Amino acid sequence: MEGLVESKYIYDNLSIPNTEYKGAKRLFRIEAVTGEGTLVEDRPVVYKATLSTVVEIANPSSPSSTPIILPAPRLNPLKDPISQPGSAIVAPPSKTNFSSIGGLAPQIAALKTLLLSTLHHSHLFTKHNLTPPRGILLYGPPGTGKTLLLKAIASEISAKCYVLNGSVIGKYLGESEAAIRKVFAEARKNQPAVVFMDEADSIACKRGEGDGNEGRIVSTILTEIDGMSCGDSDGVEVVKLVVVATTSRPNVIDQALRRPGRFDREIEIGIPDADSRREILEILTRKIDFSNEQPKEAIIKALAAKTHGFVGADLEELVRTAFTSALTRLERDDLDPSALTLSDTPQTHPQFLLREADLDSALKDVRPTAMREIFLEPPKVRWSDIGGQEEVKQRLREAVEWPLAHPETFSRLGGTPRKGLLLYGPPGCSKTLTAKALATEAGLNFIAVKGPELFNMYLGESERAVREVFRKARAASPSIIFFDEIDALSASRDGGGGGGGGGGKTNVLTTLLNEMDGIEVLKGVTILAATNRPEIIDPALLRPGRLDTILYVGPPDLPAREQILQIKTGKMSISTDVDLGHLAEATEGFSGAEVVNTCDEAIHYAMRESFFIEAVCARHFEAALERAVPQITTEMREAYESWSVGGVKKI
Repeated sequence: MEGLVESKYIYDNLSIPNTEYKGAKRLFRIEAVTGEGTLVEDRPVVYKATLSTVVEIANPSSPSSTPIILPAPRLNPLKDPISQPGSAIVAPPSKTNFSSIGGLAPQIAALKTLLLSTLHHSHLFTKHNLTPPRGILLYGPPGTGKTLLLKAIASEISAKCYVLNGSVIGKYLGESEAAIRKVFAEARKNQPAVVFMDEADSIACKRGEGDGNEGRIVSTILTEIDGMSCGDSDGVEVVKLVVVATTSRPNVIDQALRRPGRFDREIEIGIPDADSRREILEILTRKIDFSNEQPKEAIIKALAAKTHGFVGADLEELVRTAFTSALTRLERDDLDPSALTLSDTPQTHPQFLLREADLDSALKDVRPTAMREIFLEPPKVRWSDIGGQEEVKQRLREAVEWPLAHPETFSRLGGTPRKGLLLYGPPGCSKTLTAKALATEAGLNFIAVKGPELFNMYLGESERAVREVFRKARAASPSIIFFDEIDALSASRDGGGGGGGGGGKTNVLTTLLNEMDGIEVLKGVTILAATNRPEIIDPALLRPGRLDTILYVGPPDLPAREQILQIKTGKMSISTDVDLGHLAEATEGFSGAEVVNTCDEAIHYAMRESFFIEAVCARHFEAALERAVPQITTEMREAYESWSVGGVKKI
């Protein structure tokens, strides 16, 4: 047998497959790595080390080969810990403990119970012919504290911890499996022990969906977990070894691992709610003093209520950004922030206090992790920017803001928040503007969906795009998904209205229906849709449980038109002869957009007279009104007002 193997991969029990020997492919194994002059079973060691990075595998029975016995190459334990003979990656010590993790009290309690059961009470399970928990899977969105929990386990429990991650993946056949077996072998020798599998989806993905190597790696992990046992007590087998894995993609992990006996318990580390965010912020700011503008507790509580969809990592970045803003303010005030050292405290620098303005400034820069790939500039529209429509505004507040502001009332009364809202009415009546104002006033994560972007010429891609929108909305909950002109996506499937044809659109509608109210619960996500063609929308979309609140947004009445004119002319330079009441009466039958357009036309008439004119006069408005023609006819208004769903007229 002759061959070349890199020296850093030589260790005890190394398997060398597919090696040519006496005309046949054979599997060879390194029995032991020994020092100079040492014999194994009265025979010299079967490899000779050189000063290069290559070890020559020599056949000791060959007369033409005289083994040269040299010591094994010395390796750097920090750079290559997994390749050292007889060693495995040991989790480094950490200062993180369970008390420094906020918002995860139920998950920490469950984790402690499972670890205690396996590491300290295994004999009670085995005595009664039961198997103690062998594996725990922590799953959830990125940044929620899964890896932080692993660090806390390493510092809290009295057991040795070993790490099994993507570093075990090697480029040579059999190398990854040998590294995995070595980690478990070390853990078995030093029980009680815990094996950490951080980002388990990177090394235990589903078999048959990768490059082919994942099958051998997953099989090795399955075999090692099934064989986790060492020693016995009174003839009863005892296991004091547990595997704790983390992943943000649990559905990518091979399903054979996700069963009792392997990963016995799956614990969700989800997006924190308002109380959990407050607890996290209290931990992050416990060594930071605030200014006396408001009590620290009140500032943190208000901040927790604003940070919808923020995970722990986002909150940490928020506090860090606010701290940086405070340092910038010190420099701007001619103080010396470089004089602050790591040992300084607010008591030694009383002028260095975090202000609420610093946190508000940071809140504008830091976005939730789940929203970064779909970042949109938040709309800057308020309820005060919309004239009239008071009934619609109130209904939207009840449907969206009340569940967030008064969750205890909903829970006490057994109510269910509204899941979807549909705004319908003639064009130009502020439906889209109302949606923008709702997103701004409620302070929710806002995802605007453009219908044509969801359609794709390839089979299945449009449906996948719809599922992806809802996945992102769940990850950033509480959030609003806004479908403008939803009739383009949800035309009736019976072919009526000219929009039902085409299997692609039908599949998109079916996927939309399933996502809104299917088997998987849509929690923390509100659907807001707008259309000016409600009659062609599929009836299945308009039933309770989907778009269950349907609001008519009609043309503005006289007080609403006067309010729209006040809002618009408040940003204009108008002369004293302009009578807004008269203009409101003259625009009878106009939509909100047409009233605003009349003001813009008046500005153009004023500029035609002179570019140096000081204000828009009444004559300019009269000229604009002479050319303006309302697009909403009486028949159109009657059709919208008489439209009903299943014979029931909506609000």
